[in-house]
Amino acid sequence: MRFTVIGHSCLYIETSAGTILVDPWLFGSCYWRSWWHYPPTPEPEPEWLAPDYVYLTHHHFDHFHFPSMRRIDRSAHVLVPQFGVDVLAGEVRNLGFNDVMELPHAQVLQLGPNVRVASYQYGTDDTAFVVADGDEVLVDINDSKIRGRALAQLRAEFGRPTFVFKSYSFAQAYPACYSADDPADLGLITRDSYVDDWIGVVAELAPRYGVPFGSMVAFLHPESRHVNRFLVAPGDVVAAFAERVPGARTEAVQMDPGDRWSADAGFEHGTVDWYSDREQRLDELARSVQPRIDAQTAAEHGKTLDYASFAEYFNGFLHAFPPGVIGRLALRRPVVFEVPSSSLPYWVLDFRRRAVYRLSEPPPDTASIVRVNEAMLADAIDKRLVHVVHGSMRIAIHLRPGGAGDDITFWALLVPWELGYVPLRRSVNRRLAEVGWRRRREWLDWTDALRSGSGGTLFERLSSRFTTSARTPS
Repeated sequence: MRFTVIGHSCLYIETSAGTILVDPWLFGSCYWRSWWHYPPTPEPEPEWLAPDYVYLTHHHFDHFHFPSMRRIDRSAHVLVPQFGVDVLAGEVRNLGFNDVMELPHAQVLQLGPNVRVASYQYGTDDTAFVVADGDEVLVDINDSKIRGRALAQLRAEFGRPTFVFKSYSFAQAYPACYSADDPADLGLITRDSYVDDWIGVVAELAPRYGVPFGSMVAFLHPESRHVNRFLVAPGDVVAAFAERVPGARTEAVQMDPGDRWSADAGFEHGTVDWYSDREQRLDELARSVQPRIDAQTAAEHGKTLDYASFAEYFNGFLHAFPPGVIGRLALRRPVVFEVPSSSLPYWVLDFRRRAVYRLSEPPPDTASIVRVNEAMLADAIDKRLVHVVHGSMRIAIHLRPGGAGDDITFWALLVPWELGYVPLRRSVNRRLAEVGWRRRREWLDWTDALRSGSGGTLFERLSSRFTTSARTPS
């Protein structure tokens, strides 16, 4: 086995049965010109654009980057996880790839005499990917929050990994893009939450090497530039692991874009320290991409949000869940979008009344006030992708006292609705039943947690898609 870290969440893996490109975001930006590669990725090499296989861990643009996919040779075999809804495979086929295979959860696919791969799905839209070539086993946890019985299932099938790759920093707006009346509402997830999570999973799998991965980005749009100060550096994770897990069988290793490893030669690292003077380098990078950000700003200029479209969209959300889920079990307080172009600028999602309406002032019991570029939100509504606006970092949210739980639960519940899991009458079918049975270990963990109370509040369970270490809001 030999692999190259291309950047962020992208790997190029060379095996005895062919090459595998994982999560191809190879160039450019994501999320309305907000996310950019940092450290910068190398110029795509010809072989990266002509892999034998492509694997996509999930839908998000920093993993499934449409401009990058359009440059990849259409003869590639594309492997995607078999989620409960058939969305991802269809999107890939629409890009012109004819050979698309859905991988059922935990079902091992033999690519060659000595090469096995498997996809382990977890949550509504995330996976871990495993590649075994002879004695070498690479586990790409990436953004997945896989835990408990499902993680044990992976370890039982593949044994002790050679490598574990796992994300280690923020990929959503809380708390970097938030303000609050009560500062305690901003402390539910911290930098330490992500470091602790990385250490916990890597320590449990006990690989030969653990690599901080899937978080190599910078935010260069003026509306998101401030988020960079919240980012965790991979060197911080490596140092924390050495300090907290002395004598571990695992070596934590930083790998930057362009770094390689092979079973024969070991590690090949670059010579640039990208983090000792990160602010200066970010300034230089921002200047180099400014023309593209300016073009995005010009394209958005003057565009406003249409209330009728907004109300129709979110009324669909409010009525998609079974009665009582929204308004009683979850989302008791309104979330309000502030729309400056409107004479009634506060557009209210009233969960108790299951209604959308406009006011001149936010309701007294408002949980949060969301401010986002109108053109961007209109585009997200049109593409049914409002949940990724939260991760774009081009957003500002103000929490009223105690509003964090309702706000983050709202963003989390958008995901299953926008992916098509709800209303349940549309998604409950043989496919979902088969997927659910294969993933029964995950549901057993949830059931055990609910019975024992260790699963925490609904907020904690939903926010676990951000990190496993969220605290309960007071």
